[in-house]
Amino acid sequence: MAIISPNNNIDEIPNLVFLELSNGASKKKHPFKNVVLTTINENKPKSRWVVFRKLSLEKNLLIYTDFRSKKIQELRKNLKCGLLFYNNKQGLQVHFNASYKIHHNNELTKKYWQGIAGSSSENYTTFYPPSTPINTINDGHKIDKNLSDRYFSIIEFYPSDMSVLQLSRGGHVRANFIKVDNKWKGSFIVP
Repeated sequence: MAIISPNNNIDEIPNLVFLELSNGASKKKHPFKNVVLTTINENKPKSRWVVFRKLSLEKNLLIYTDFRSKKIQELRKNLKCGLLFYNNKQGLQVHFNASYKIHHNNELTKKYWQGIAGSSSENYTTFYPPSTPINTINDGHKIDKNLSDRYFSIIEFYPSDMSVLQLSRGGHVRANFIKVDNKWKGSFIVP
């Protein structure tokens, strides 16, 4: 069943999208739990799946990562990036262009580090940085035994514009939005 219908007016769509994003952040099996993050590396787009962790009260999007990762390096070189969500069950695609802030060893990372239980914390405590060439697969699983939050970071994305495409047998809906004075201003476009 479509989330957005041809009967929705343009002002309803951002609320429907952000409700779906909230579900994606909170429900493990929701299609919006994973998002494609696109950065720029040497003038080439670099896309990868990341786990969408939280939608803030301000409607910013948060993901966790190792501070030593390539995505952090790429983001530091280019102030803009893209996030692409797709709900294959309901045929909803949402793309954001965004700026961001990298949180590392601050109040926000300390707050969320407390909620990373068990083996999840090992994702941010490997001995070698992500993407380091290794001799054996076991080398990639060596971890710092103290499991500190030294490399844990959060990327907080600030969406500036949004493109929404709802595929549906009842009629496709497509709209573009820009954020103006903390409100989404949009218009329908041809799907």
